[in-house]
Amino acid sequence: MNELETALLVRRALDKSAERLPYKAVHRLELARKLALSRMDGAAPESAPVAVNVLGDSLSLVGGPRRFAWLGPVAGAIAPLLLVVACLFGASNWSDQQRAEEVAEVDAAMLTDDLPIALYADRGFGVFIKNSSQP
Repeated sequence: MNELETALLVRRALDKSAERLPYKAVHRLELARKLALSRMDGAAPESAPVAVNVLGDSLSLVGGPRRFAWLGPVAGAIAPLLLVVACLFGASNWSDQQRAEEVAEVDAAMLTDDLPIALYADRGFGVFIKNSSQP
C-alpha cells in the first residue's frame, strides 16, 4: 500500500466520522477554519498559536500577539556583533600579554647579562642590536 492509497483510506474514514458529528460542532469547526484561512490570506502580524474552544456553546479564542516577537530578530542581529567585539577584545588582551612577556624577557636578559647597563644607553649599541636581531 502506497502513500496515496493510505491517504484515501484515511480521508474516507474521516468523511464517515464527520457525518456523525452534531451540527453545532460542525458549525464551530467551520468558523475556526474560516478564521484560520483569513489569517493565512492576510499578512497578519506574527502571533502566538491561538487555541479554539470547540467544546463549549460558543467559539472563543485564547491567545493573541506575542509580546516579545521583536526579540528574535534583534538578538539575531546583535549576537554576531557581540561575538566580533568579544573576539577583538580577547585578541587585544592576548597581544598586550605577549608584549608584556617580551618586555619582561628583555629586562631579565639585561639584568642577568655581563654587560654594563650604560652600554645599553649607547645609540650605536641599539643600532647594533636591531641589525643583529633582524635576519
